Amino acid sequence: MASPNLLPFLSSFSISLRGVWGFGPPLTTPRRWCAAGSAKDTVYVASGIGSQFNTEVSKSVEKWDLQSEKVGISTIANKTITWKWEKVKELKDGRFCRDAIDAVGWRGKLCMVNMKGDAPKEGLVYDTEKDAWENMPDGMLAGWRGPVASMDEETMFMVDEARGVLRKYDPEEDYWEHMMESERLVGAQKIAAGGGRVCVIRGCRTEIVVLDVAALPVKQWVVKTPPGFEALAIHILPRMSRPDF
Repeated sequence: MASPNLLPFLSSFSISLRGVWGFGPPLTTPRRWCAAGSAKDTVYVASGIGSQFNTEVSKSVEKWDLQSEKVGISTIANKTITWKWEKVKELKDGRFCRDAIDAVGWRGKLCMVNMKGDAPKEGLVYDTEKDAWENMPDGMLAGWRGPVASMDEETMFMVDEARGVLRKYDPEEDYWEHMMESERLVGAQKIAAGGGRVCVIRGCRTEIVVLDVAALPVKQWVVKTPPGFEALAIHILPRMSRPDF
């Protein structure tokens, strides 16, 4: 999340521990139109534009390790904290600062493309163990035609926003497998995957389509957002129980 005063640049992430929101470490350079995602309990931000275009920023990639032993959180914007962003292998060029993109964590890697929608794209994959970038597999890139999310960072799902088709990526065949098709999925904006389900924000932003992908055929139903609210992003958290006192 950006700061509560809705500045046009992402200067830091907001996080919630024990039900309380606080500020994460500030980015080296506040930025917009960047790729952001997580893999193996580490948050990554790649590319983007600051107050004006800068080649160094557009190629930069930083990570925030949530499992770092130096842990701290601040509920005050200007308070010093011990968490920090670390630079990793940069991009070869700045062509990934064209849109605000979700980078997808999958099997120890971070997958991202340079624009939304079903238009032709460029794609890269970051190996978190090797600290190295590689070209996205041809089939993965060709079929990336809408929002993508991974379930437990093991299986990737994608909604073809133009055709309303849910697909699952098969790494052995480098192919997006057709799972189901529905008019409700046309114009999909954001998706999340977890607990055997894929949740999709429709174009109207007032409905969330829930898809049970644990078994075929895929079951679906619609959940309305609270009155007066529009869904901008969606996440599936593990079920949490109240602590015993």
